[in-house]
Amino acid sequence: MADDPKTLNALAQQFLDRGEPEEALQLFGRVLQAEPENVEAWCGSGHASYAMGRLERADRSFRRAARFARVRLEAHGRRVRWWADEQTRPYLEALHGRGLCRFWMHRYEDAVRIFTKLLRLAPTDPFDVRFLLGEAYFRTGHLDRAIRAWQAVGDDPDALYNLGLGYFYRGEFTRSVNAFRRGIFENLFLVARLTDSDLFSDVPTYRGTHYKGLDHEDAAVDYLDRCGDLWRSRPLLRRWLRGIYEHDLVRSDVREHLEHLHTLTRSSLSPGDRAQVEGRNTALRDALRLERSDAEIAQQLCERMFRLR
Repeated sequence: MADDPKTLNALAQQFLDRGEPEEALQLFGRVLQAEPENVEAWCGSGHASYAMGRLERADRSFRRAARFARVRLEAHGRRVRWWADEQTRPYLEALHGRGLCRFWMHRYEDAVRIFTKLLRLAPTDPFDVRFLLGEAYFRTGHLDRAIRAWQAVGDDPDALYNLGLGYFYRGEFTRSVNAFRRGIFENLFLVARLTDSDLFSDVPTYRGTHYKGLDHEDAAVDYLDRCGDLWRSRPLLRRWLRGIYEHDLVRSDVREHLEHLHTLTRSSLSPGDRAQVEGRNTALRDALRLERSDAEIAQQLCERMFRLR
């Protein structure tokens, strides 16, 4: 029973979940010795190698997982409910792993092809790859496609900061202001780091809005690790974002936003009062509300930075 592939895969996954990829990789290897076409073991091996920073090995594992998963699917007929069907998820997982490997190996055209296929099969984006697709497009010079991908992500801070960046490069300054203002609400730590500005004091984290912790300082560090090169040696872009961050209208909105967050972190808040505060905070961050003053802010910044008359 100890050498049963299903049992070994489950045990290996436990090691992987505990942050012990070396032990997981050994167990997945034992499964593959017995069953060289075991899709779950190849996917697991890919995840373990990825966690250890062995991207080329992880890429090979995910490629084999995708190939064997595809063969298994074809043997059972065509599937159409890709994400809803457990039989098809290993194939999607393998594609996702390959896309991540290719992205971090700077093979951005390959990443675009894989992420695009993944989104075609699973349009709801269960793996959250649209923001990476936008970055891959941007890095291959496809600004318009990058913007469309970031637009589809929603209120993810990474996507909003990159969307503001993309609009700035396209000369759509009012839209850039709107995207950055929304991004500032989503992660205050990131705007402070990008502009070398002082952070508002005592910024709370409210999991009711950011259940993934995207408003936390760790999320800001993750963004800078991945996208910091898009900002380095671009002082004009940083000045643009700083001008938005320091504008009186934006500062006033952020102060009100922080008041809401501090209120929402109170455990004694009643459900009814919590709903009211969340409603006011949602209205404060609404893109249509911000649009009423975006053009004014953009005009003022353009006059200051580009000396327009």
